[in-house]
Parts: sequence; structure tokens; C-alpha cells
Amino acid sequence: MNSYKYNKKRKKMLEELDAGKEVPIIELGMYDLTPYFKIDDFDISLSEKIMINKNYERKIEHVPKELFFSPPQYKALECLFRENRVILSAPTSFGKTLIVKEYIYRKKPRKIVYIVPTNALAYELERSFKENDKFSDYTIFDKCAIDEQKENITDEKLLFVGTQEKYLEIDKDIMGEVDLFVIDEAYKLQETIKNQRAYKLSETFLDSMSICSKKIFLLTPKAILKGFEKYQFVTFKSDFNAVDKNYIVLDKNNFYEILLNRGKEEKTILFCNSPKQINDSYEQIKNLTNINMDTEFVRLLETEIHPDWSVVKLLKAGILTHHGQMPKFVQNRMVTLFNECNNYNILCGTNSISEGINTVTKNLFIHPEYNNLNDILLLKNTIGRAGRLGKYPIGYIYSCTKIEELVENEIVISLAIANEEELSEIEDSKDDEKISQFSIENNLELEFSKHLINAYKLSLSKLKNILEAFCIDRKYQNISNLPFIANSAFANEYPGKLNIDKLLITGYLQTYYNENHQKIYLNNFNDRIIYFKSKYEKSMSNTDIINAYMQFIYSTLEYYIMPLVNIGLEIKEKYPDWHFGKNVIESLEDCKNKYYTRTYGRLNIDDLSDRHKLIISAMKDYGMTSIIKNLNEAILHEIESCLNVRYSTIDVLRAINYLANNSDKNRDFYLEIKKKYMV
Repeated sequence: MNSYKYNKKRKKMLEELDAGKEVPIIELGMYDLTPYFKIDDFDISLSEKIMINKNYERKIEHVPKELFFSPPQYKALECLFRENRVILSAPTSFGKTLIVKEYIYRKKPRKIVYIVPTNALAYELERSFKENDKFSDYTIFDKCAIDEQKENITDEKLLFVGTQEKYLEIDKDIMGEVDLFVIDEAYKLQETIKNQRAYKLSETFLDSMSICSKKIFLLTPKAILKGFEKYQFVTFKSDFNAVDKNYIVLDKNNFYEILLNRGKEEKTILFCNSPKQINDSYEQIKNLTNINMDTEFVRLLETEIHPDWSVVKLLKAGILTHHGQMPKFVQNRMVTLFNECNNYNILCGTNSISEGINTVTKNLFIHPEYNNLNDILLLKNTIGRAGRLGKYPIGYIYSCTKIEELVENEIVISLAIANEEELSEIEDSKDDEKISQFSIENNLELEFSKHLINAYKLSLSKLKNILEAFCIDRKYQNISNLPFIANSAFANEYPGKLNIDKLLITGYLQTYYNENHQKIYLNNFNDRIIYFKSKYEKSMSNTDIINAYMQFIYSTLEYYIMPLVNIGLEIKEKYPDWHFGKNVIESLEDCKNKYYTRTYGRLNIDDLSDRHKLIISAMKDYGMTSIIKNLNEAILHEIESCLNVRYSTIDVLRAINYLANNSDKNRDFYLEIKKKYMV
């Protein structure tokens, strides 16, 4: 039978399974749909018994339920057993993570690095390992106390789970000899390394080979892969899927009505181009639903952020959201509610649902104004969220344009560093001769230049851009210069709008501002909205202003501005007479002082031990901003006493949960944290 007829017949069986019909075991076996076997029926033929017994050989051993790999999945697992460098290229819902977990359980490698693209996915993956007793012998972490990183490596079984940024922060000596190195969503290795995150991922990829990892697995969607052959990878490629898709084209006029109807009973995701499209969707939805959920979670977000935040308004309408411009504890609560609560069946998300979480849905709607159809890989990845083995045999894709042909076409993934110009971006940053020349040109010592490159994980060319931005004269002596400095340093990569960002940084970091000779304090988002409106000439709604603040806080400030501040002040401390532009140092110092006051309150972060700084970093990553100001060394020491030297954000949360029941002096404090962020 040719592949077209084979796939057509398999899809018909999946549709029957989706409709609740029974399909004979013999037919399921013929089309590799063995995970759908119902084996509680004793009235079966000899050939069916043989097929079932064969299926037992493919049992998934690391899960508590009785589940089985399909033959193509098991072939992928056998490839991982057999080969040392493997690219596992298959559709999103093929089960690549499941297969790697099975490999880990069966082969028990002692030292594992598992790289994922986002903190949200790292948190989810780590939790799935920690909640499974089959992996209880591993120490799973993404942080390590700095003074312990050089210790002699014991026989402890270590599993690092985190982003490339987190991986590059830890000392490589902590792992010793790595037995297994996994990079999930490895298709991102095609992105130009002039982008900071892509640079760090490519450096991590090269590192996996330079430290002589015994096994390296790259996980990607199904594609034609180019450039990887140089590094001697074997490709296991499969187009098998134990689920299928049905595509439905909708009229824009009834798009949201159908979305809400499907979401009444079935798990449904709305995929948007940006948080702004999510906000716009609320305006369409609010008149089509009369739901008004007044939950404790809603009230918490109204207090912590603002009632006009689009995330809050959608939540009150019974609709969840997920994107990168929100605190981590909010993201995690949204995913938990979607997965576990029948009152919340609709989730609106951006690419964070494609690259950041592994949740599944029966229906996936593409926003009517979604305009990124040229990013086929992202679209494929997102569509792969619809349908899931054992739960939804068919995923339903709703859009206002025809996309079926578009996403079914095979795509090409070209390794960026296969291009010599791209590779040199990394190699130049490790070349003593080129760093020496750079140091002379910029009045820096060689070792100090190396320190900046290694500490901030920058390419030589990126560091050059940053230093050039420091040399430009600035108009003011305060923090409003910072967006302009960052825009100069990061050029096309900078995500913000300068005239808005200069107001956002002052509105967020300042303690107060003067209006008509009166001090007006900026204590919450309502104050910041009033400040913004008083300074911005154009009209913006409360919702749009809050969303602008959230993007600035969770993207621009943390990833672009504060690294610049720290680099600049390190240079100033080492070289007091370095040629900074007019008002630059004043702006950097003003930003650091205000950032520390806003983030840490009276807590003197510079005087804390490295261990305590890491604990605060974990709490900050999770979004516990209002709690950090109330920390003291006694509380930090109490949390530290519950941790291993290697730990993660989840371990910090577990420590707080334990102390909420067992602390003698600070129980109420821990209970407050638990109630706000962990319930």
C-alpha cells in the first residue's frame, strides 16, 4: 500500500477512535496504532494475542500506568541505545521527551544535562522528573552554591534541567564527565548567533562536544537537517504520528463564538502572535460571555498587579493566558488550572505554549489576525499541541485562512554555525590574539576582557557594541537614558519603544516623582498608570499601559538593561578614568540604586553570601517580588538549611512549603508565601 493510502486509512481509524468507536486490534496493529489496544477483552483471536504479546515488549517502563510505545517510537528508542550522537526528528506529538525519559530510566546515565528553551518548560520537565519515583535517585538542579562548584565530584547521580543561560552559569567541573547531553527544540540552532540567546545555545551545543559527552541527543520537529553532518550526528527521522489533525477554516465573524462553544466542554487553545493579540481577543470575547469568576487567584492578581491587567480580565471571564510577560508563578498556575480544572478549558497563549510548555489540547484556534505564517516551524510546533496519544486521537485546528498545505510541507533546518562567519562569532570570543587586540583598542586588560566575555556570555562583537554605546554622550544624568543606551548596544535585538520605555523605567524604578511641587509616590501599578498618563502625550488605556509595564519588567529590564548596568559599573570600578560618554556613569549608578531599592528594599544584596543570593534569584525568577523585600539573613539561612548544595527553584518552593509547617519563628511568613504563590 502506498503512503497516501496508508495514512488515509490510519487517519480514518483515529477519527473512529476519537468518536468513541472500537477498532479491531488487528487493524490497529497493522497501522502501528498499538498504543490504542484495549487488552481487557479475552475473546480475541490467536493473531491478536500474538500482536498484544509483541506490544508488551514495547512497554514504557518509567511510567506508573500500563502504556506502550508504538513500533516507530520503539525504533527511535533503539536508535538512542545504539548511536552516540542522534538527531531525533519527528512531529511534535511523536513523544520525543517520553522516549528520552525512557532511555534515562533504562540506561541510568549518571551525569545528564538536559537543555530546554524556556524556564517555564524547564520547571515543567523538572517537576515531571521529581514527581516520578523512578527518577528519585537523581539530584535534579539548575543552581549550585558557587563555593561548592569546585568540590570533588562524587558518584552522585546528577540531572541538570534548564535553559542554555542557566547551563552556562554553572561551573563545568560540577558535572564531571557528562554521560548524556540533550538539547530540546534544537531547531533553534538555525538562528543567527548575533542574537544573544541563539549565541548562548550555539555555545552550549559546541560545549556538549568539547566536554566529550558520551551521548548527545538533539530533539527537533520533522525537517530536512543541514550542516549537522560536520559533527557526525546520525538522524532518526519519522513522520509517524499516533494522532492526526483535522483542519477547519472559519469565517472571522463567528470565530470567537465557535471558540467559546468548543471551550465549554473541550480543552481549547487560542494561539496568538503577541500578548497584544491576547488583549484584543478580550475585547471580542467580553460581549459573548456572561461569566464573572471571582476567585482567590483573581483577587490576588488584582492586588499584586491591577484589575485592568488583561490577564485578570480574561481570568474573570473564565479564560486562562500564558505568555512570557508575566511572573512565573502566574504562568505555572495557569497551566495547572488548564490541565486539572474543568472550569477552565480555554487558554490564550503566544509562542510560550509552543516552546514553553508541554500541555495538550483537543482544539487549537489560530488568531484571525495572526501574521507570522512564514514561520512554518513555529506554526508546526504549535499545531502539534492539538491531539495527544491516549487522550485525543484527533486534534482540531481552526483558522481563518487555509494553512493545512502550508504546515504539511517539509521544512529545512540549517545549523547556523555551519556558516563560517557565524562560527567565527564564537571562535573569536575564545581567541586570545583577537581578545588581546580588542583589549588594546578599548583600553582594557586582556584578563578583564576575558572576564566580561565569560561572566556575561557575550561574543566579542556584542561586547564591542556595548562598549561603543557607553562612549556616547547622553542628555540626562538619570535612568531615562538606559533604554537609549540599550538600543545602541543591542541594535535590532532591543524589543522596546524608546519614547515609551523611558517613561516605563522611571515609572517602575522611581520611588516618587514631583508634580506641582508635590511628591507623589509610586507604590503600585495604579500609581504608575497615573504617572505614565501624566507624561505621555498620546492616549493609552489602563490595560495597554499595564501590559507595556509588564513587557518592560519581564523582558527589557532584566535581559537588556540590567546586564548593561552591571557591565558598565564593573568597568568603572576597575578603570575609574575609562572613556565613558557624558552622563553615562551617572545613569548606570542611578539605575542600579533604584533597581536595588525597588527589588530588594532594605536587604543589602551585596553583603549576602553567594548561597543566599542564589536563593533570592530563585524566588525572583518565580515572581515573588513583593516577598523579597521582607527577607532577612535568618530566613535565608533557614531556607538554605533545607537545601542540597545543588538545587532548583522547585527545591526552594519545597523548602518554603516545609517551613510553613515546621518553622519555629517564621511560620506565618512562610504561610503567607505559600498562600500567595504556591496554592
